[in-house]
Amino acid sequence: MNTLSLCGAVLSIAVLILNLRTWWKGNREIKALIPFGGGVIQGTSWTLCVGGLLGWVAVRSASAGSTAGDWAVSRVTGKGGGTLAAGTAGTLTVPGACVVVVALLVGVVLFKAAGKNDKKRILGGLFVGTTLCGTAGAAQIMQWVPDIYNALGQGVVDALNGALPL
Repeated sequence: MNTLSLCGAVLSIAVLILNLRTWWKGNREIKALIPFGGGVIQGTSWTLCVGGLLGWVAVRSASAGSTAGDWAVSRVTGKGGGTLAAGTAGTLTVPGACVVVVALLVGVVLFKAAGKNDKKRILGGLFVGTTLCGTAGAAQIMQWVPDIYNALGQGVVDALNGALPL
């Protein structure tokens, strides 16, 4: 996995802060966080898809974030780069990967139905999820994401195999 530079992380954190600030200055309703939060979770799941198209997008997002962050910080301060430890939130099982595909399809439908501002929030969340979750610290915080995908997938497999709980 391509690691995010320190300056790239600053860019991701700036997107996170701007989204939280908008929410804080608004009505502070939890439902207002759903587009951004859903994007973060979706982006985190893409970092788990090593070797696939979603994993490729996550790597490219981290690379683009690092390039843009390095450019911005170096223009402002004269310094750029900086390394961060790479990490992963975990691994997906085959049933968990199937749930990621279903979540992607649901995400596309919801994105198409969203308003202009919510689309921006979803894309910001995707950027934050795909970039920050490549770092060891953020990946550790988001370790619950693959667990949920894997558990949901295994539950579907069990149900399809006739092992319905009574």
